[in-house]
Amino acid sequence: MKRIISIFVLAITLATSCSEYFDLKRPSQYPWQSASELEMAVRAPYLYYVGAAWANPIGACFNRFGESDLARFTGKTGDSYYYAYWDRMYTSLVLENAKELEGGFEYLYYMSTACNSALALIEDAEANGTDPFPDMTSSDKDLVKRIKGELLYMRAFTYWNLARTWCPPYDSNGANDSKHIVVYRNYETSSDVLKNGEMSTVKEVYGYIVEDLKAAIATLPESYYSGDNNNRMRVNKFAAEALLARVLFSMGQFSEAKTYIDDVIAQKALYELDSDLVAPFNKMSGQGTSKEVIWEICYSSSSDRYDRNPGIMGYAAYNGHGAKMCGYSAFSLSYYGMEKIGWLDKNHQLTDEAKGDKRFQNLYIYHPGNDAYPEPAIYLFKYFRGATPTTNGRRANRPIIRLSDLYLMRAEINFLAGNNSAAASDVNEVRRRAGLAELTTVTEEDIDNERIKELAGENGDRIYWLQALHKDIPAGDRTKGGALKYPYSDCYYNIPVLEQQNNSAYSK
Repeated sequence: MKRIISIFVLAITLATSCSEYFDLKRPSQYPWQSASELEMAVRAPYLYYVGAAWANPIGACFNRFGESDLARFTGKTGDSYYYAYWDRMYTSLVLENAKELEGGFEYLYYMSTACNSALALIEDAEANGTDPFPDMTSSDKDLVKRIKGELLYMRAFTYWNLARTWCPPYDSNGANDSKHIVVYRNYETSSDVLKNGEMSTVKEVYGYIVEDLKAAIATLPESYYSGDNNNRMRVNKFAAEALLARVLFSMGQFSEAKTYIDDVIAQKALYELDSDLVAPFNKMSGQGTSKEVIWEICYSSSSDRYDRNPGIMGYAAYNGHGAKMCGYSAFSLSYYGMEKIGWLDKNHQLTDEAKGDKRFQNLYIYHPGNDAYPEPAIYLFKYFRGATPTTNGRRANRPIIRLSDLYLMRAEINFLAGNNSAAASDVNEVRRRAGLAELTTVTEEDIDNERIKELAGENGDRIYWLQALHKDIPAGDRTKGGALKYPYSDCYYNIPVLEQQNNSAYSK
């Protein structure tokens, strides 16, 4: 029962740890006696997102690269579910061991509890027309307002991660009335409530996500320095707009998504594509950031929470500072995908097009083959690229939202709306940065190929992109099983067994 208990033990601990000293209607007030102390509350969901090195939400999302048409399975699995991603096992995979998906699920509910506990304090005070703390100054009030915005953002982000892995994709043409996960929007302190939840429909889950993000946009500042070592590790208004654009795009609400994309791209003083393509991937906390990063997860030089999953999904070992191939790399990029974008020829040799693309030169690596990995292949080379050799690259920051993502999302929206010149303009923004010639007009295939070159292997992007567009997810290099086809009704994972056994919501 360890894992289901651990999902609600934090809530119980926070609610009761001071009960012998205080008789509070909202015990969740206890850990924070001032606005400055409340700052510690908002740090918790960021911390839980990185979880533990092998089992965490960021890794669970990233691993979905293995399901896509861009992945090629090498056969090396270790103690993981990587074979299951390749075989697209989804609802046939029984999640009963302490592996990456269970870990991601567990930490996401930690995030939910952490957000709700602090939001309860703030929202109760608002409902009563009072301040959360006595004698608050105007700067205290501004601080609490910003913290509320971050908590709303992180709660939305929590359930978006849960929905994308444990629910079928949102269907813009469907009822979305199936139920798969429990959504907690209040700070629950009773084990009975937490063990007897009520599941929400897919439509309801996405409605809550959009609601929270719109509230976050209305609350967050446009820019601020939080006192942390890297100011892109904390979200602002534009990070919320960028995430909302992604969510709306996945729901097929393209026009509304474009409104938010336009606003973020217009912030030229804050965001621009970086001429150094490695810059978003080679820094740790305290070393600055790239201006194309809208939001990133940052690691300190001593952190033990860095996500090791990219070592399985790419070239570099997490303890090798990008200098050697990971000895248990389970996936290269597929021959299908690399031929599609023109980086490999039919003999799996590099093309001039690949050699002339700065993205390939900086963010991917060609492996000619050896005894351990006999076939030539292109691998992801975006991760464990930390600039300080003493950390072996393992604690490099992880960009979650980059500006190029928004340009290419807007290119697709413009293309679908019949505005080819605007679509070409957005595609050319990323092509120029990659050292490529501009396109006069674009096809949908052009946009798709640019997105592969730009974002392959980042945060499960390929699966979610094709699902949003109702496109087939090709088999790629797989020799069994065909394409995944819209509406992808079985493309989600089971709730972990222990959660099912200990939460009656899943047996109702």
